[in-house]
Parts: sequence; C-alpha cells; structure tokens
Amino acid sequence: MKEWSFQVKQLSSRPGKRRGTRSTRQAKEPGPLRLDRFLPYHLSILASKVTANLAREYERAIGLQLPEARVMTVLGFYRPVSSNAIVQHTSMDKATVSRAVARLLRLGFLTRKPDPRDRRLLALDFTPRGRRAYAKLVALARAWEAWFTAELEAGERARLEQLLARLVRRLAEVPQPAFGGRRTSA
Repeated sequence: MKEWSFQVKQLSSRPGKRRGTRSTRQAKEPGPLRLDRFLPYHLSILASKVTANLAREYERAIGLQLPEARVMTVLGFYRPVSSNAIVQHTSMDKATVSRAVARLLRLGFLTRKPDPRDRRLLALDFTPRGRRAYAKLVALARAWEAWFTAELEAGERARLEQLLARLVRRLAEVPQPAFGGRRTSA
C-alpha cells in the first residue's frame, strides 16, 4: 500500500481568508475522489495505525486492551470520575466503557463508590494496584509519543497540535450543512 504524504497549507494573515486550500480545490475537481488529497482519509488511516500500535504496546506491557487503557488514562486525568464522563471524554460507547470498567474492577485496578457530589452517580478511582498500572501506562504512552513525534521539530509539533485543536473545535462549534441535501434529525 502506498504511503500518502501531504502538507498543510499556510494560512493567510487576513482573518477568515485562506489561500487555495486543498479542500476547496478538491471540492471543484471532476472525477474520482483523490484520497491523496482527502484529509479525512489521512486522519482515519493515521488514527487506525496509532490505535493499533498503542493497543499492542498496552497489551504487551500491562495486559490491558485499548478500551481499558483509555478508561485508565481518562481516570488518571479526571479522577474520580463516573462511567458516563468516561464515555464523554473518549467517544467510546457505553457498552464498551462498561465492559472495560468491569474488567478493570475484576483485575483490582479500580474502585467504584457513590460520588460525594452526586450520590446518584458512582465514581471510579484507582486502587493502589491500579495506580501502579496507571504509572506504567503513562510511562509507556509518553515514550511511544516521543518516538512517534521524533520526526517533527518542536515548532511543527506545536503547530500540528494547534491545527488539530482547531479542527476539533470546528466540529464541536460550527453547524455543519447538509452536504447530501437532506439532514436527518438527531
């Protein structure tokens, strides 16, 4: 399979104006969709490869599957936290989070107690064993990220993070038109 490479176009200094962005060119081109110019394709392939590589590392190093590792990373940042909050922070579905939490409870990595702020919710937190596993997960994730991003200079990495954050905000904040002509209600 051919590896695709692409460059992000420089933005104009005028707000709201961009010089010949690839998305504008691609939208006007006749013929088949050029995957080598289609950013969603690149992002999908990259995300799949990153996920597969990290999943292998998590399994090998600490015996956790990717959903369990994601639960642990969200818990490590937001602790204590409910399963519903984990769903929101990971975009995993409720069933996947529920299975991951159940396995982490069986492994003795987590506790589940009533949330002191809202007794209707159950808050998850680490056990001492879970904190040790989380520390290993953090070290592994940081080492993998350092290896993965070593190809980028510091400025390039910072710019990439800014651009990705802008795209995430756009999906969250800007109403999306119905490109196919009809919009189904959510």
